Amino acid sequence: MKFFLKFLVVILLLFLSTSVNAYNINDLLKELDIPQWREKISNPNFVNQFKTQERFKAVVDLADARGYDWRYRIRAIRLLGHIGTPQAQEALLSMFQDPFFHHECPSLKSYVAEALGDFPGGRRLVDILKDGLKDPELLVREATAKSLGKIRMPDSVKYLKEAFESEKSLAVKIAIVNALKSIGTEEANIFIRQIASDGKHEDLKDAFGGSL
Repeated sequence: MKFFLKFLVVILLLFLSTSVNAYNINDLLKELDIPQWREKISNPNFVNQFKTQERFKAVVDLADARGYDWRYRIRAIRLLGHIGTPQAQEALLSMFQDPFFHHECPSLKSYVAEALGDFPGGRRLVDILKDGLKDPELLVREATAKSLGKIRMPDSVKYLKEAFESEKSLAVKIAIVNALKSIGTEEANIFIRQIASDGKHEDLKDAFGGSL
């Protein structure tokens, strides 16, 4: 009986020690609370530490932590993009589709859209990301267009063309045109030539220095 009690005490102490020493949001905040955070989360040696289950969970927890300063949440969001694993992509896709995720700060969703552009293209990614082209927030639409350009999926062209036709913001239109240029399919190039010659988009020509 005494041996059994001693065994239980040892197990309990080990559990408490593990819980106390577990990597958590506060630990991550300390690492990201620096002016050069963008450079740090781009460093493979730093990023690779977060491919373990415990540290990855801390990143997701901070990215999704309502009530925390949004400036730190976006750092965790961008870190997920650099981590680049299927689990990181799934976490970001879940955030992107959550209508309540960014209610405290509308720009949060734009950072999620930006981070999704760090992943390899795929039909499912395009199907989810394309909805950002219709988002009420200008920053989300712009970031979505940029990410669709980065992943260069030909399936994106029709969604970018549709978005261009209804878009009012010059900044978003520029992002859409740049995305179409990056994708570079025949359909994309034909559309660019069309808007360059129809006489309706002089503001775009000015923005591109006449090289639309």
